[in-house]
Amino acid sequence: MSKTIFKLSSVTLALVGSFSVNAAIYNIYGYQPVINGNAKTYGVAIEPGAANCWSGTTCSQTNYKISFEEKLYNEGFAYRDEVPFRYNLGYDLIDNDGSSIYDGFKSYCNSFLGYNDAGCSRWADEQYNQGYAQELNGNVDDSSTYIENSSDQVESGQNNVIVNNFTSAAADAIGTYYGGSLLQRTIAFSGGTALDRDTYNQSKAWAKTSNGTNDIIVGSVSKQSTQNTNDYISSAAIWSTGGGAPVVIPWEGAAEESRRTPQGSARDVAIVNSQTYAVGYNSDADERPVASVFTVDRSGPSVSSRQVVSRFSSNSYLNSLFTAINENGYAIGEAKYATPINSAYANSLFYITDPANPNGSFNEFSGPIFFSGANGKAGAINNNDEAVGAIDYQTHAEVNGDQGKQRGQRAFIAPLNSSNTKAPLNGRAWYLDDLVNDGNPNSTNNQFRVIDATDINDAGVISGTAYYCEGGYDTLYLDSKCNDGSTQGAEKIVAVKLVPIENSTASNIQQRGLEPVSIDRQGGSLGWFALVVIGLLGFRRK
Repeated sequence: MSKTIFKLSSVTLALVGSFSVNAAIYNIYGYQPVINGNAKTYGVAIEPGAANCWSGTTCSQTNYKISFEEKLYNEGFAYRDEVPFRYNLGYDLIDNDGSSIYDGFKSYCNSFLGYNDAGCSRWADEQYNQGYAQELNGNVDDSSTYIENSSDQVESGQNNVIVNNFTSAAADAIGTYYGGSLLQRTIAFSGGTALDRDTYNQSKAWAKTSNGTNDIIVGSVSKQSTQNTNDYISSAAIWSTGGGAPVVIPWEGAAEESRRTPQGSARDVAIVNSQTYAVGYNSDADERPVASVFTVDRSGPSVSSRQVVSRFSSNSYLNSLFTAINENGYAIGEAKYATPINSAYANSLFYITDPANPNGSFNEFSGPIFFSGANGKAGAINNNDEAVGAIDYQTHAEVNGDQGKQRGQRAFIAPLNSSNTKAPLNGRAWYLDDLVNDGNPNSTNNQFRVIDATDINDAGVISGTAYYCEGGYDTLYLDSKCNDGSTQGAEKIVAVKLVPIENSTASNIQQRGLEPVSIDRQGGSLGWFALVVIGLLGFRRK
């Protein structure tokens, strides 16, 4: 008895797609390394803009600048985080006290990612040997940052520069750079000027807002722990652009306790109904980072109240934080589970609609691309209540003994208030790969698979990061191979900008779907799918 394997191909996909007149609603543009062709680039922020690229304004690649980072190594211990892994014992894991720091990375993977042994070894190698170890060995020229159309680096002359926000020029960028030692690992800057750290060793700046009278910058400050000089404690902080020392926000009952370090950070700020709110996280009585809202009195400035999302002060969670807030009071965030949910230590996504009442206005992201146990990243939200980030598109078990392995992710956009959104999304969340699908395997758009979205402005323009396959992926599927998967080096990681196509509608969206699995057939039978294809061919001949 013979056995044949029938697999859907790009020819079949083109056949099915030929019945549709759909096209993309976004064009996508990539940004290659400036200094080292072997480096990776990451899109981190987009220039603000209020025009409506969907209707009435024709937008192109040149309209809104992107900020992107060029990196030689992995970070391992993320430059944007106050503590490794956002874990209150994170410094203990990476303290070289006679044990291997690599083992600390692998221990975190075993405890809070749950991949199989080979997967955790590979993850630890990527994050430590190819990441944090480089910094410890003095290679601090990892990250260079650019604003589009400028050959000059942001904070030229500084090392490990990152940008979290900017307006229209490098001189208006907000971020951090390396201060010359691990003691001063990150130094916050705004508009080319280092912010006052007072007596603190490190600082981070995330966002700025203005009410026309004075500006407020939010971030964090860090200093060495009194319990162990290899550890650092941090607090959320706010600055007035008039100058002066930061205003430090107290923790929620936390204290230094052996190697368990309290932390805090303000990640974004917005004026909502004339009241200024900052969002981020603060440590609770167990030194656990918990998503928090800070009510800011601009005079001074000072913080008049602090509220945590109480459900996250639980042993079920390792950490939680808000990452962004808009002028309507919508704030988005993510929460890391400390126990498996549907065979994964999930990083779930949530949002609130009222910063004055974060617990009473709490919601979880929902829709066809979000599932229980998924790992997500909350990137940004614009004033049209359109949120972007990244989410697992694969659903296999990550915690599954010898079979557990890391899932792949794709970038998304989600309208959190369908009555306010401008993008033609038909009231639901989408992978960005669906929205750039123009149905042409040979198009520029089909050279990218977007894996992260970090920022979105009110015009609908998005910054992010993608896999890039020169010449185009083999098919239009979401998980298509590059050059038939023949070489590992075929794909690159590049920064991308997504620009709306004017007058496009939800009817232009063409969902990619996943590569179909092989279908085994016994004997000479054609099978149901072949019969369907033949029927379609006959219909089209008529």
